[in-house]
Amino acid sequence: MELDELRKALDRDELNYPALAARAGPESIENLEALVAEDEPRIASKAAYLAALIDAAGSARVVDLAAQSRHDVVRASAAAALGSLPQEHAAPIADRLLTDPDVGIRARTVRSVASLGLQDSLQKVADEDDHPEVRALAAGLMPG
Repeated sequence: MELDELRKALDRDELNYPALAARAGPESIENLEALVAEDEPRIASKAAYLAALIDAAGSARVVDLAAQSRHDVVRASAAAALGSLPQEHAAPIADRLLTDPDVGIRARTVRSVASLGLQDSLQKVADEDDHPEVRALAAGLMPG
């Protein structure tokens, strides 16, 4: 999809992400990256999540860019998107988001880390996070 077409599709309150991902396809990854880089949080957050649903080489790059955003809503979207990425691409992004200053983003990242089976990361959070609720969440999501 072209950049303006993607922007228009993402600028809605309710999206059918799987259908939009199928329609956009791998050729849209560069345009999704451009939308994340534009620094418009409403669109960037949705672009990052959509990119993770597209099986393409650059999907993780788009989510990683979102994980570095100055906007918490965009970083939160990156945290939620991690579960849709392959573990080897998601792990380094998760490690960065697990140290985010926003407790909500860390908590969302913990949920994604658990779904990916990144037990070492979960254990580290359970042992070391500054916030007791995030530590408890991580401990509660560990197997066993």
